[in-house]
Amino acid sequence: MRIFDTTIDLKKRQFFILAIAACIGNLSGFIGNMLIYDFGMPTIFCGFCSVCVIICSLLGIFKGYILQASYFIIVLLSLLEFPMLYYMYQSGTIVYMILSIIAIATFLSGSSAFIIMGLTVICDICIIIITYYFPPDMSQITRQDMYTSTLCSLIIVMFSTFLITTLTNIQQRKQAEQLIALNEQMKEAADHDALTGIYNRRYLNKYLEKLIKTKSCEFYAVIIDLDYFKKLNDSYGHLFGDEVLVEFCNIVTKHIKDKGIVSRFGGEEFMLIFPHSNDNEIKALLTSMRKDYKAFIKSRKDVEFSFSSGVTKYEEGMTISTLYSHADKKLYYAKENNRDMDVFELV
Repeated sequence: MRIFDTTIDLKKRQFFILAIAACIGNLSGFIGNMLIYDFGMPTIFCGFCSVCVIICSLLGIFKGYILQASYFIIVLLSLLEFPMLYYMYQSGTIVYMILSIIAIATFLSGSSAFIIMGLTVICDICIIIITYYFPPDMSQITRQDMYTSTLCSLIIVMFSTFLITTLTNIQQRKQAEQLIALNEQMKEAADHDALTGIYNRRYLNKYLEKLIKTKSCEFYAVIIDLDYFKKLNDSYGHLFGDEVLVEFCNIVTKHIKDKGIVSRFGGEEFMLIFPHSNDNEIKALLTSMRKDYKAFIKSRKDVEFSFSSGVTKYEEGMTISTLYSHADKKLYYAKENNRDMDVFELV
């Protein structure tokens, strides 16, 4: 329903609630007057107000005059219809005055809400005083009519208040759910690389901080550099270069599964973290990744490109920067020695 669609402006969604409650309430009042008093002046007056509310609601919904329609509906109800109903029927309709304050507080904001509320309070007090000192001719209204009118007024106000409160609460809940979802999306975006979808360096640092705090956990850090990636970019274009980065991440993700995490370290460099692993397992994984990576490039451009890596084991007391430095030195050694290799120990 559009009334709960959080992509629609909040003021417009609130106006939907005002329009629904006002139209239903006024039509109910008109029908009630018609059944109790036939087509006398009170019924004609209620019918006139109902027509005005419906027209304003339609203009607000379909023409976009939301602000103007909101003010017109609330002013019409608070300063004209409800006071006049009290003057005609007296105490049985005083509950409408409470409804007008609820509407002002719910659908108006800022200084205008206080101004209209103040005018409404003054108007209601004045009409009560006027009715006391200059009461209308009630000879045609029987005690049964008064009873029925009071009951109808109470039901209409109770229903309208329930409708306004319920719909507003649902809107707020939907809005809260969307904010939570957006917050999760923002968190997800902040922790992931936009191109490849894998973790970024920000998340890597947080992950390592938590891992190091466990103390009992031994893990390996592997830094990978795609060999001659600049040459690949220059030869086949940056679009293909981006495709290579994405496919390489897919290959790595497929192989490591739940054995560890992969993050983009920067450019064509990636870092893999393997908790609870050993040299042989990591060697086997890197060999399989290299085979798949070479096969992908070969299938696309009929050339061979590989990657180099530096592998270091975390030792107690190491800082994150020291861990990075050790892995980077081994990667540098691989790049200085014809690349396409994994260095676990410096010779």
